[in-house]
Amino acid sequence: MAARRTTVAGTEWVGGIVAMPAYVTGEGEPYRPQMLLWMIPGGPVLGTTMEKAADALLETASERLRSAIEAPMVPGAQPPARVRVASPELADALRSTGATPEIVCAPTPELDDVVASMRQHLAGDAETEQSYLGSDVGPDAVAAFFRAAAALYRAKPWMAIPDATSILALTVEKLGVRDAVVSVIGQMGESHGAIVFGSLDDFHAFLDAAGAIERGRTPSMPPHFSLNFERGADMTAALRTEIALHRWEVAGPGAYPWLVAVDEDVVARPPTSKEVKLGEALALALAQVVGEREELAAAFAGGEPMIRTLSVRTHAGNLEVELRAPYEGTARTRGPIPSNLIGALSELEVDGDELDEERRAELEEELVRRFAGSPEAKGLGVVHWCRTVMDLAANHLGVTIVSVGAPELREVLFELLPRKVMVDASAAGEIVAECQAFFEFLKRELPVREADACLRVLGAAAAKKLEAALSDPRNFGMAKSMMMAGAEAGFDMSSKEGVDAWMRELQGKPLPSSIQLPPVGVAPHRMDPKAARAKRNQRKAARRARKKNR
Repeated sequence: MAARRTTVAGTEWVGGIVAMPAYVTGEGEPYRPQMLLWMIPGGPVLGTTMEKAADALLETASERLRSAIEAPMVPGAQPPARVRVASPELADALRSTGATPEIVCAPTPELDDVVASMRQHLAGDAETEQSYLGSDVGPDAVAAFFRAAAALYRAKPWMAIPDATSILALTVEKLGVRDAVVSVIGQMGESHGAIVFGSLDDFHAFLDAAGAIERGRTPSMPPHFSLNFERGADMTAALRTEIALHRWEVAGPGAYPWLVAVDEDVVARPPTSKEVKLGEALALALAQVVGEREELAAAFAGGEPMIRTLSVRTHAGNLEVELRAPYEGTARTRGPIPSNLIGALSELEVDGDELDEERRAELEEELVRRFAGSPEAKGLGVVHWCRTVMDLAANHLGVTIVSVGAPELREVLFELLPRKVMVDASAAGEIVAECQAFFEFLKRELPVREADACLRVLGAAAAKKLEAALSDPRNFGMAKSMMMAGAEAGFDMSSKEGVDAWMRELQGKPLPSSIQLPPVGVAPHRMDPKAARAKRNQRKAARRARKKNR
């Protein structure tokens, strides 16, 4: 079968230089080898050459092509009448020697398929070969990193920093790091840790790429590295053995630190010695800074910026670390933020039109910032439940906070939140208290006409009612039922690895009775856009009627 394919397709070959989807370590700085390969479109690879750098491959490209033609990896392959390459540099290198085949410069998507296949095959091998140690990273350096990471985990920075877009600036002059971006993740119970970007542009590119991935696209990612906290049960046996052998400090069963660097092709590599030092220094400094919670909350709420220069003792000696909150210039607005936020939010609700989600999020984020610095929010800590309420209202009811009246708040609080959000029932009192303070703020500061009605919904019985709703599995949607069941079974559902492990656990077994499945024979309800728009218009008409009758 392979021989027949080469006979049919042998008149054209495809060639190119691709980066291997894995890093070579143990030879100084980790690097991705470059491969020059030749293949038949849709068929087998006929020749390969690997070098550390692409320049070396360009110098010998014509010679390598002749070798592949004379002795192809698949016997019987016809010599090419033409060779298609995507790189103008490679095309010029091949033409300059007077090669016999015609050289055509055109896209070569076939090479992407080869790289994707290599990525799949290498992924399994990479997992079994994982180690914290490297040629320039010894056990003492890793032990110091583990100690610093344990201190950071106990400090719980995700409880002190409002969200992943509330970023800090990081400078460590001795390591050549200036105004890097630190984004702390884990505020909503997802994977805990911190991601470091080289610049503000890289951070914004990361946000854009994340949005594109949610829309089904596959964008490139800016380089970054992250300090993640993983569940011990999700670590490979080799890593757990290595940790136990060296007795490295771990703060808890869900606090196994893992430092990883990611390049623009989303290929992970082990951290360099410098990155291990930076990870240790960041963990030590950030653990100290988040101890000043009131100052940090005020800085992110629009108060005085918080700037701290700390001397931290790392395995490589003392390092001076500067952390600044917030990072100046983090807001990318689609327009100026008006003083009349309620008026601006009202303008988004044009009959029949979809909400401008980016602008809504931008305006409501400013609303949260003003609320966090208000007298009503004093004593609440880091505010975030009001943001959840506004997101649920926008995503499921199609309205901004301006149009949330008593009926909408009841639906959000007692139906949507229990069905959609992973939160323990014990948080009911905290949620209601923050919402009460938020609507008191809206009533005084803006004012919002429906604030009094919403405050009546948040009366004395609201906390108990919400606690009951959050405790009742019948209120959970299927997705939340799956997540709650996994958490009860001991899996870390705040991480992708934990969710994947739970899915594997369920394979071939009856689902736990707590997982709420849709009724048999009933198709899942999907409201078409016209019906959804009509329902939103009905809500608006009802609100207008309420206003007229007041």
